[in-house]
Amino acid sequence: MRAGSRPGVSGRTPGTEADLLPVTLPAFTIDRLPYPNDPQLPPRAAVSRDEAAALCSAEGKRLCSDLEWERACEGPTNDAAPLGAMFPGGSTFDPETCSLDALACASPDGVLSLGTSVGEWTADAAPPELAASGLDGIVHGGAALSATTVHRCAARRAFPSATKVDGLGFRCCSGEAPSVTYPPVARARTMFQDRAVETSEVRRVLASVPEVARFAAHFTPYDADDVDHALGRGGLSREALGGWELMAGVLVWAPADGEQVWVIAGTSGPDSLIAVLYPMPDGTFLHAASFILENEATSIAIAHATTSQRELLWSTCWGCGGEGGAITLKDDATLVITQR
Repeated sequence: MRAGSRPGVSGRTPGTEADLLPVTLPAFTIDRLPYPNDPQLPPRAAVSRDEAAALCSAEGKRLCSDLEWERACEGPTNDAAPLGAMFPGGSTFDPETCSLDALACASPDGVLSLGTSVGEWTADAAPPELAASGLDGIVHGGAALSATTVHRCAARRAFPSATKVDGLGFRCCSGEAPSVTYPPVARARTMFQDRAVETSEVRRVLASVPEVARFAAHFTPYDADDVDHALGRGGLSREALGGWELMAGVLVWAPADGEQVWVIAGTSGPDSLIAVLYPMPDGTFLHAASFILENEATSIAIAHATTSQRELLWSTCWGCGGEGGAITLKDDATLVITQR
């Protein structure tokens, strides 16, 4: 299986979800329904994580691990289909349908009500940075009326393990507990880092991303003179930017905890391009956002500030109305490039 989610998926929480890291999980058996695993009885809720583990143990079972829960939800994967189901019932989630017919929201392996009626405790501890603040338990899924994004198979939420609420239940697994645990989420040490990357390598990266591949062959990154030209058109110098620093080369940007992107800008023949790409653990790149000025090969300055982690500014004429915009991480964890 691949743990976590694709960067840029709407509603993703990059601080707790891995970037589709491959994990080998041993075989296990999971109850088809939340505890007490009886279609005639409602899910048992309002129990702490330790109480849930004890109830499973009393039946000769154990509380499911974080990865087991995600694997049961996503279903099997292979080289041809490396990603599993987005939600317990497939690519979308309809709480009304799931509440009326559990079979309509069965996982690919036939597991029912996986986090569709109650959130479910897992046996794993939360990452240290969350546990330090008392959020030491990991929960998957949520009550039927929880936000749709909570019901994604890869969604993980941290709760105090002593929490007892009506919307929080659990299910049990059988078989030897896996030794493999959820992979740590990579965290950038710095918010912004300018990286010198050879033009040939930048072209290779662009060529590997279908959304911007057509710009790769003739792509030329902006240099310092290009950036100064964009400032000069607005009558400004670097000293007048008031805390904003100009991007030089490729900008490695961490717009949120657990998320990182490459920002690339330059010309390609008659066009100008800004591309924001996700570097993946296997060395590949995925498209996050791109902005193209067709038949307008011009200089673009891109700036960042430590007071603005979630947004960069760009302009072809700094300070000129309508000739710039922003690159922004939205509240739903997607990145957009806008013109203002």
